[in-house]
Amino acid sequence: MLMQVKDILHPEDEKAISVLQRLPFFDRFVRKVMQYGGEQYYLGENLGSMLLVTETTHPQLYTLLEEIASEIGIDVPQLYIYNDPMMNAYTYGDTEPFIAIANSVIEKLDTEEIRCVLAHECGHILCHHTLYNTMVAILNDVADDLGLITETFYYPIRLALQYWSRKSELSADRCAAAICGEKVFQTTMLKMTTGLAKITGSPYQLVKQAQRYLNMQKESAWFNIQQNCRIAWHSHPQMCLRAYEIDRWSQSPIYKRLRYELN
Repeated sequence: MLMQVKDILHPEDEKAISVLQRLPFFDRFVRKVMQYGGEQYYLGENLGSMLLVTETTHPQLYTLLEEIASEIGIDVPQLYIYNDPMMNAYTYGDTEPFIAIANSVIEKLDTEEIRCVLAHECGHILCHHTLYNTMVAILNDVADDLGLITETFYYPIRLALQYWSRKSELSADRCAAAICGEKVFQTTMLKMTTGLAKITGSPYQLVKQAQRYLNMQKESAWFNIQQNCRIAWHSHPQMCLRAYEIDRWSQSPIYKRLRYELN
């Protein structure tokens, strides 16, 4: 049985995307930008500066992606490797989404953890996040680098996009955990957080930190305000909260059903 969007869609993601879609003319504007060169811009960057993964260049990595796409029920996206010591991966595109993964992810994570990272990015594709992900990147470039959009017009939209982006990560995290298991997800998060190739101690260290972080939010309104302001422009949630969300979701009947069906 193939994975369904409703199985992994986080409630906060669903609410945030509905807010974006209510912005006047936003959805039409997004699709027009993509129609007139949005995807081609990143295709040029990928082909010009990264290595395309194929059956012959990196057959094991390509096979891994094929298997994940088949399990989730999406077409196999293009996969590129780029050079960056910071472990990261991302997915953009609309009609032809692609995944880009840093060489440091391949070098420092084991096979199951790499599988987890790829499953996370495939989760974005399954949930149709890629259209808005691409627009976040394009609008940031146009506003920050080219200065073609005024701050007064763009900043409220940017805040809404970044808020949605943080919530969308929670849905993609669920996809990764469903495919690879919650424990693999936790070790992957630890390595992505620290940049270390080897983790000692419990895989649930970030979950424990999240409990402390959440307690501080409850006990101090000022701390809560500080933290909300600090992350307002972030595209991703706090790492400890991502670990906490999956730890909590792993107790749900949906997670257990998905793990049973996918394994």
